Amino acid sequence: MKGRILLFVVVSELAACTSVSDINATQDGHLAVTSVARWSLVSWNHVRRAGVKEARSYCREHHKEMHEIGLHSQGLRGVTRQSVQIVFECL
Repeated sequence: MKGRILLFVVVSELAACTSVSDINATQDGHLAVTSVARWSLVSWNHVRRAGVKEARSYCREHHKEMHEIGLHSQGLRGVTRQSVQIVFECL
């Protein structure tokens, strides 16, 4: 029972450490979403996964599949907050 509670707490903490922007249109007609770590010790993969999850969800709502066009990242783990912008289209 303690193990389940600990797992719940860890998952809750990870979910709360990344914020994700709304989906925005880019000048070249693609879509973009930005995810940002709320504190500097969050892994780059976690920040990226949060953005990809939002992009896939958006495309699924439109009954399409997400195709990643590009990925731009900033920040350094443990030093600055990391951010990842995912440029994509729904096909």
